Amino acid sequence: MDKKNSNSFDSFTLWEKFSVQFSLFTGIAVAAYGLCLSNINLGIAYLLYVFITYFLLMRYTVCPRCPHLLIADDCLQLPTRLTKIIISTKRNGPLNRFEKIIFNLAWYGSLLIPIYWLLSKPIILVAFIILYGGGGLLHTKFRFCSKCANKICMKNRNK
Repeated sequence: MDKKNSNSFDSFTLWEKFSVQFSLFTGIAVAAYGLCLSNINLGIAYLLYVFITYFLLMRYTVCPRCPHLLIADDCLQLPTRLTKIIISTKRNGPLNRFEKIIFNLAWYGSLLIPIYWLLSKPIILVAFIILYGGGGLLHTKFRFCSKCANKICMKNRNK
């Protein structure tokens, strides 16, 4: 990681980490529960999809290039030690087309896939949208992405 990509940045507070992780993980659990009510195989498939796409996102896209992780030894999404085990350290430069697809499949697919099956369960749908969509994605996008030092991330508004 080069120093010019890091600029000056602060570490994440415990509250920031908790709020993002709680909303994302709880939102995913709520969606999986709602999908299991329709069909247990859907719930399991959704959890596998989320796990695989977010693993690929963390391994190949923004995390291996993140100065918060590599320079400040901090991570918003997972414990730093776990993130460092997951990432591929041979990544640098801007995201290629394949990496952008992985990023979007994880970011948007995890939100959009369960909606069709949750339409018949409005309370679970609203809880999922508030937790995962609002609390996780929008909160991350508009609060944390605006102060992020990771210049290659597609959601970073400070480019």
